[in-house]
Amino acid sequence: MADDGFDRWRRDWYRWVAFTADRRILTTVVLLVGFTLFGPVASFLLPSPKNPLADSSPTVSLVSALLSGTFFLFSIVVTVNTLFVSQQQHPLGQQFGRVQSVVQYRRQLEDVVDTEHVPAEPEALLRLLSGSILERAQHLEDELGAADFDLREDLDGYVENLAEETGEMNRGLEEAEDTLDVVLATIDYDHDKQIHDLRAIRVAHDDELDDATAERIDEMLRLLQYAATAREYFKTLYTRRDLANLSRDLVLTAVPTAAIVAAFMHFLNDLPDSNLLVVTVEAVAFAPFVLVAAYVLRVTLVNSAQRAAGQFVVEDDGGDIEGIPDGD
Repeated sequence: MADDGFDRWRRDWYRWVAFTADRRILTTVVLLVGFTLFGPVASFLLPSPKNPLADSSPTVSLVSALLSGTFFLFSIVVTVNTLFVSQQQHPLGQQFGRVQSVVQYRRQLEDVVDTEHVPAEPEALLRLLSGSILERAQHLEDELGAADFDLREDLDGYVENLAEETGEMNRGLEEAEDTLDVVLATIDYDHDKQIHDLRAIRVAHDDELDDATAERIDEMLRLLQYAATAREYFKTLYTRRDLANLSRDLVLTAVPTAAIVAAFMHFLNDLPDSNLLVVTVEAVAFAPFVLVAAYVLRVTLVNSAQRAAGQFVVEDDGGDIEGIPDGD
């Protein structure tokens, strides 16, 4: 039980650091931990350096390098934002095409799920898609009746795996508050593998499927493709939002950081030789870099955590249904 509690705590801690923590709060925590370790703790365990504010001290060289890096980092962010904004300035025809593609997606989806209106909220739309897919799979399982034993065994395994992933995703969607929560809820919903396994079932048992069953499988495949498209679109929206937040927070962090470090360098000879002061200024100088690292870490992990890769099962976790061949 103790090991289970520790593993749960470790998973929750990793999830907080990697995904759910506010990047500004995480940056503050990292800087406070660094300040504590190199400030009070280091002063207690190690002898204080002599003349930490001398012109030739490592502190001056480090702070000077960090100040130069802050200006360079700031210029990179401005350049990236300029490129991003320029990419959004499309002619009217392209803007209309982007809007029209969304409308067309919704209309086609309404035809497949046989409804007059699909929700616009990401979590509601994904719940509708996953529920429709699972419902068709369960109906297909019920309609088989006294079908071939191998076919029923393969389909039962497929529906069981589908129901497990759908339930886990929907539990996450119920608690979703923003686009990041929606993306995190869909990480383990492996639609690519579901498409692969469903097509494998259809090919392996093609002679045993009647027209109605084949049509229902085609509907499931279409819905899985709609789910894959929606998830990738929402992931794109999240990435765009996080990069915009990074630009905003970096501007708000880099400007005061540069001012504080510049003042420190300007009044260097008038400041008292205090190790805590040195560590404080170093922590402030590191703030922009820690902030960028926190944002980049989350964007990278979110985009690499999802196993789906566009119709290719790139990470086989041993979950293939027994009896289904590897290829079509």
